[in-house]
Amino acid sequence: MELSTEFYVLGVSFAAILLLTTWRILDSLWFKPKKIEKSLRAQGLKGNSYRFMFGDLKEMTQMTRQAKSKPIDLKDDIVPRALPFVHKSVAAYGTYASLFC
Repeated sequence: MELSTEFYVLGVSFAAILLLTTWRILDSLWFKPKKIEKSLRAQGLKGNSYRFMFGDLKEMTQMTRQAKSKPIDLKDDIVPRALPFVHKSVAAYGTYASLFC
């Protein structure tokens, strides 16, 4: 009888640890970023919404490939070619000065 009680306590302890670990992982990967995003939007800051794991990486690489495939003259602006994602973000959400303040 004692052996089954020990297994019961061990199983409950393992389940509690698993639940706590799962909660901490979810909190750090989903709940905190969404909370920070909500807070920043409440302060008036705009931007892309949070996307799990890779964020804007796919869009950034696609824009970079597209920008590098086009020829550029010496008189052309270099920023859209060198940093297309930053250029698009600044055009949509603010100025270059706001990036450094």
